[in-house]
Amino acid sequence: MPAEVPKRTKLAVLLTVLAILVFLLLMPPLPQDQSYHSFADRRTLLGVPNFWDVVSNIPFAVVGLIGLFAFHDFAARIVFLGIFFTAFGSAYYHLYPDDARLFWDRLPMTVAFMSIFAIAIQQRRLVVPLVIAGIASIVWWRLTNNLWPYGLVQFGSMAALVVIAFRSEPGLWPVIGWYGLSKIAEHFDKQIYSVFPLSGHTLKHLLAGIGAWYVVRWLQRPNPAAALPRQVAEVVTTK
Repeated sequence: MPAEVPKRTKLAVLLTVLAILVFLLLMPPLPQDQSYHSFADRRTLLGVPNFWDVVSNIPFAVVGLIGLFAFHDFAARIVFLGIFFTAFGSAYYHLYPDDARLFWDRLPMTVAFMSIFAIAIQQRRLVVPLVIAGIASIVWWRLTNNLWPYGLVQFGSMAALVVIAFRSEPGLWPVIGWYGLSKIAEHFDKQIYSVFPLSGHTLKHLLAGIGAWYVVRWLQRPNPAAALPRQVAEVVTTK
């Protein structure tokens, strides 16, 4: 039988949800910046527009397949389904970048993010609700052109993973580190392309693909998500 969630944790979750709702109500909408679609490397090779930004998604498909064959529990399979379909969603977007195609890029990424988050907080039973919440944030963006919910889902879950890595899951650090490097490369897309044969966005895909591989390594550890948090473990072992 699953352990009962402590009242303090329930209260913290409730206050967090309320704070997010108040934030969303008070903040003006955050529209998608259309300059986001202007990537540095627009070369067409072998008849494929934006060739390197398209084919650099292959690592996601490879890691996704590895994970689907390596793990058989529901939560992990959702993680790797998300990673696998990120390859196709991102490739589809980068062929002809616009908001409509960006939806299909962000959708599988969000599925992967939220399912990783559910495993990291040791609540695999929340995979479906969290994934639905993530998908809802993307649908909300497409309906209202307001990115705030999606931004909170993506960066809020990453911030939480950093805290979890500090407290009880050091195996998450390579995932976080490689993903952080990918975001830096993305930010300096044009500057990197001016001095390097590949653009920052292409490197983003490759670095994030390495981060996805470390998700496999993290989940291959003996019951990583089932391990007790350090503070609880200390109490148990001293009794």
